[in-house]
Amino acid sequence: MTAPAQDQTAPDIAVMRETVSRALALAAPPTAQAVTLLIGQLRGHVELMVREIEPLAAEQADTLSGTLAVTCVGEGRRKLEAGAQVRPALSSRLAYARRLARVLDALCGHHRTLGGR
Repeated sequence: MTAPAQDQTAPDIAVMRETVSRALALAAPPTAQAVTLLIGQLRGHVELMVREIEPLAAEQADTLSGTLAVTCVGEGRRKLEAGAQVRPALSSRLAYARRLARVLDALCGHHRTLGGR
């Protein structure tokens, strides 16, 4: 049995950073639907970046940048797993979206530092 082919398209860091900005800059109370959509986008971006950064960090595990990236990948995984425990209240879901946004921002930075494509 062969492994499934991985998508070779580079992550769109600009789109990810825009999503981070939207999540962190919400001023007016958003609708539940908007928060649900935002969480979905952020989760998808974090999942992609975790998969993208993990091999880059492993290649550079003996450097500070690689070590920090491995730590951030672990934090991204924890944030994704924490989604199941988020309370249904809008304020809790919005706080979760902001936590995802902050870890996504850090993952984007590590992607650049590690020379991601």
